[in-house]
Order: sequence, then structure tokens, then C-alpha cells
Amino acid sequence: MKHEEKVFFLVGPTCTGKSKIAIELLKKYPFEVISMDASIIYKNLNIGTDKPRREILEKYNHHMVDIVEPDESFNVNSYCKTVDYVIDTIIQKGKIPLVVGGTMMYFNRLLRGVDLLPERDISERKFINYLVYRYGLSAIHNCFKIIDSASFSRINSNDLQRIERALEVYLLTGKPMSSFFTDNKSLNGKYNSKVIFLLPNDKQHYHKKIQLRTSKIFDDGLVNEVINLKKNYDINSQSQSMKSIGYRQTLEYLDGNISETQLYEKCLNATRQLAKRQITWMKKFKADLQVNIDHKSYVEIAEYIETNLHFT
Repeated sequence: MKHEEKVFFLVGPTCTGKSKIAIELLKKYPFEVISMDASIIYKNLNIGTDKPRREILEKYNHHMVDIVEPDESFNVNSYCKTVDYVIDTIIQKGKIPLVVGGTMMYFNRLLRGVDLLPERDISERKFINYLVYRYGLSAIHNCFKIIDSASFSRINSNDLQRIERALEVYLLTGKPMSSFFTDNKSLNGKYNSKVIFLLPNDKQHYHKKIQLRTSKIFDDGLVNEVINLKKNYDINSQSQSMKSIGYRQTLEYLDGNISETQLYEKCLNATRQLAKRQITWMKKFKADLQVNIDHKSYVEIAEYIETNLHFT
């Protein structure tokens, strides 16, 4: 049975001011913020993630921030189990959980109880078709005994389509397809979930914000931050934390593989691509309130949300 307790989600693509809008709401309502950002969970990744300042984190309760060392991994299962506990704790204190972020893999699992499967990839499909042609379908199916025993048991050895899809998911993500599914109930089944989407409609204005944000992280010292991370932690381009935008490109720069100009351009393009993917995924969900953020202050956006939703 669904509880009457409300859990609010403030969701938007990168560079839409989610955290700052959340702070405006925290000034008036008994919220506690739960970060839904796969980068902010890491300690000492501050500049490239646009993590809220220390004084903000100390003044307003934030959860799922600075909980993992940069040389450690933290998967979606761990995130969701921890968030489930945090939500219960917040509600027991008489406060309201406000989940804030744009990591759609987390959002999808929290609401639906299943990870986002990657889109089909033409180049990977061509490679998989070659493998099937070269070694035979039965041999490919037998590979799952090692890489994904659950899928091996579930998929018939003659089911070409499902075998190809399971292998494609593994090649694209490095994770077995079975790991994308969970028996855990979604939060939507436990609580009265209210979803707020922050969306830009003015593409030119939004791209300008992305450009300004990209310039700012370098002005604020992203390169030095990554240098210090390399000194203090055993990290490289394969580390989960270093796959975040800004960090993986800076590692390329520090390794001498790209120029300073290329570093900026790669970060800018990667951020634009991320925003596009996030907006595409948001279209797969139904929001209780959708907010056009164009040319509005954070205070104005927060007031609009207040007017259209009941927080208590």
C-alpha cells in the first residue's frame, strides 16, 4: 500500500539551477535535500560538479553528497538502497524529502525500479552480427555463463534477438543485462511521489548558459583540482569518478593527448550532449509540474513551484 508521505523530485538537465532553486525552497519549507547526482557523491570533486558550497551544505541538510572516495565505485543499487533509508529517516524526523538532480539512471530506478538500458548502437550491432556469423549463436549464448549467468538461464539459446541485445548492453556498459533489473520496489510504490521538471525552451539561451558554466569551471581551477586528485588518489581514466564530464577530458589534457583549446571544446560538447540525453529521457516520464526556466530567476522559479504544488 502506498503511504501518504510525500517525496518531491526536482529534476532537470545540467545547468538549469536545480540546487539553487532547491535552496530557495528550503528557506521556506521543512525540506531535506537528497542529491540525485552521480558525480556529487564523490569527495573532492567540487569544481567540475558545481557542488554546493561548503557553507550551504552546512546550513541546509544535504544527503548523498561527499559519501564516496574518488578511487571507489558506487553503483545504482547502492545508491537506491541508501536513498531508501535516508528518505525513511527524513520522514521520521517530520521533514520532507526533496530529491534533486539529473542523473536519469538514478531517477528511473527510484521511480520505476529498473535501470535505463542504453540505446541501441549500430556499430556494436555490426560487431555482434560478425561474432554470431563467425562463431555461431550457440557459442555466443554460452559466453553468458561467464559474463551474465542470469541472462544465460533466462534466454533461450536460439533467441537471436535477445542474445544480441544482452551482449550489446554488456559491451556498451560493461555490466550484465540482468543487473539492470531489480526486485526492489520503486519509491513510487511506497510514497506519494511528486515530480517537478525544470526544462529550457529557448535553446540559444540555454546553450549560452552551458557555455558560461564550462568557462567558469576552468576559471575556478578545474585543472588544478584534477592534478590534486591524481596526487592523492589512485585514479585514472577508467575510475568511475573520472568518467564525469570535465574530469575525463582533463585527464586527457594532463596526459598530453589534447590541447588546452581542445579540452575546453570537448567539455563544452560533452555537456551539450549530456543535456540533450537528459531532456530526451525526461520525455519518457510524466511530471506533476513542468516548469519553463527560461529568463527567470531562481526565486521566481521557486515561487512558481510553490504556487502550483502543495508541499505540506
